[in-house]
Amino acid sequence: MNPAVVVIGVGNPYRRDDGVGPAVIQRLRSAGLPETTLAESDGEACALIMLWERRPLAVLVDAIHAQPAHPGRIHRLVASCPAPERAGTTSSHTIDMGEAVALARELDRLPDRMIVYGIEVADTDFGTGLTPAVARAADQAAEEIAAEVRAHLSPERRSAGAEGASLPPAGSPSWCADPAQQVP
Repeated sequence: MNPAVVVIGVGNPYRRDDGVGPAVIQRLRSAGLPETTLAESDGEACALIMLWERRPLAVLVDAIHAQPAHPGRIHRLVASCPAPERAGTTSSHTIDMGEAVALARELDRLPDRMIVYGIEVADTDFGTGLTPAVARAADQAAEEIAAEVRAHLSPERRSAGAEGASLPPAGSPSWCADPAQQVP
C-alpha cells in the first residue's frame, strides 16, 4: 500500500532554476514527514500518474514562467476548477500537466486531492544551481509543504473527515489558481 501522501519535485537540476522541484524534495528529506513519499520526476506523464495514483494527497512542485516575471514568487494551485485556456502554461517543460491530469482521470488514477506549487524562475539555461531568489523560494516552499503535509496527516483532520478540493470535471485538462492562495 502506498503512503498517504506523495510530494513530487518536477524538473531538471541540470537546467539551473528548472531544478527547483528536485531542490525542494532535497530540502524535505530532512523534514521527517511520516506516511510521505518524496519523489523527483522529469515530468513524464505516465511516471507522474504512477506516483500520484489513488493517494489521498499529491503535492507537485515545478518551475513556472510568468509574464511579467518575478523569480522566486510561489503560486499555490489547487486542482479545483476548470480553466482550459491555461492548459500547458503552468510548467517550464514541454509536457502539459493538464493532459496528465486528464489522462489520470480517464484511467481512474487521480489522487483525492492535488496541490501544485509553481515557483517562478529566472534562468533555465544549462548548468547547475539555483539563482538566489529561486533558492530562497525553494526553502520557503519546503517549509510550507512540510506544514501542509503534517496538517493533512493530523489525527484531528482525519477524525473530522476533512476532504480535499475536488478536481475539475472531465474535459477540463487544467487547474486554476485561487488568487487568495498565491504567495507573494
